[in-house]
Amino acid sequence: MNRSTKIITAVALTLGIAGGAAAIGKHQFGDPEKRADKIAGYVAYELELDETQKQALDVLKTQVLTARESVHTDKSVMKEEAIALFSAETFDRAKALDMINNKVSIVNEQAPDMINALGDFLDTLNAEQKAEIKEFVEEHRGHRGRKFRH
Repeated sequence: MNRSTKIITAVALTLGIAGGAAAIGKHQFGDPEKRADKIAGYVAYELELDETQKQALDVLKTQVLTARESVHTDKSVMKEEAIALFSAETFDRAKALDMINNKVSIVNEQAPDMINALGDFLDTLNAEQKAEIKEFVEEHRGHRGRKFRH
């Protein structure tokens, strides 16, 4: 095999493997519900939750997914509006602020239910489980932007 054939073969194999890995990863964890189930399963396993605690965790998971869905409604419309704002001759500050305020109001509507679900879950935990959560949070402080990897 000459040099160019080897390079083309190596590039094709690399792209094929990377594409396959991306497809498998997106298939398994691209869905928010699957990702939430994975995280909830991990939390339940690590904290050795009983049935009452698992039910409280499930309520929290459902509430987070509901809030996420509320925030992500009309995502394509908002993206188009943002593109229109950025490509306009002058930036429409009032419209941009209105877009942000709409999302903030959705978050404000969902926040009490999420806080209540989180409080209900945390209230079911014993001191040892709460210490494990505190340790996990302290270990992962500053890891913003990284995906859940355990």
